[in-house]
Amino acid sequence: MTLGTPRERPTEHPTDDERLEEIARTIQQFAALDFTARASVSPMGDLLDAVAAGVNFLGEELEASYRDIEEKVAERTAELDTISKELAHRVLHDELTGLPNRTLFWDRLSQRMMLAQRRHADFAVLFVDLDKFKLVNDTMGHAAGDRLLKDVAWRIRGALRAGDSAARMGGDEFLVLLDELDSFDATVGIINRLIETLGAPYVIAENRATVTSSIGAVMGTDGLATAEQFVAAADAAMYEAKQRGPGSFVFYGEIRTTRPPDALVRGVIDDISAPPAAGDSSTGDTDERE
Repeated sequence: MTLGTPRERPTEHPTDDERLEEIARTIQQFAALDFTARASVSPMGDLLDAVAAGVNFLGEELEASYRDIEEKVAERTAELDTISKELAHRVLHDELTGLPNRTLFWDRLSQRMMLAQRRHADFAVLFVDLDKFKLVNDTMGHAAGDRLLKDVAWRIRGALRAGDSAARMGGDEFLVLLDELDSFDATVGIINRLIETLGAPYVIAENRATVTSSIGAVMGTDGLATAEQFVAAADAAMYEAKQRGPGSFVFYGEIRTTRPPDALVRGVIDDISAPPAAGDSSTGDTDERE
């Protein structure tokens, strides 16, 4: 391998001191991480030419090594960026279904509440609970239950509009945020579509299963003060829907006199407002409210 890439010598031959200064400047540029610098090498092949060629060879090696390091750093940075995004996604999404978790839902609901005064269209919070889900776990196993929850999440997504948001609370409970509702009837229409969609038969490991849902709903115009109250109100309405039978839905306004806003944060909200425990992704032992 030829040492260094020679540069043509000027027409006027520089003195040895000038040649030494050029070699020193080249080394200083290396120290400043400029590895493209090269010293002049004449065809005479004297001692200074040998030193200049050695310095140039060093520059070529440093340039190649530095370029390799830059590429590796860029690759590692991209890997770390991907890992960071994946971790951020896991923190805010349910591992089993891929839906946002309650933490992200709380954030979205809180933001929507802050926009309430500036938007004419209403919003609604739905609390969706599967009826007799525990029966699937008990008769078909937890793997079948997990498969069912994934299918339920997929159906909920498909039944919603652009701009709506769904989340998994844990177990067999889901939350839905409906936005830009022009009327109360529009909310009822979406709820009926959800109940119909979720009530269609499921095929799990070549077995058919039918699971209905009970839904509690609260409207933004109900004027609750906090995200916790909205979720608790929807949960209270869902519990009333369960009492009326599978596949039912109830609006919080129907039970408001028996469950006033000030009472909502006591009891039920203690169980549903805290972030999910680590690893709460599968069905586990579902505390189904029948």
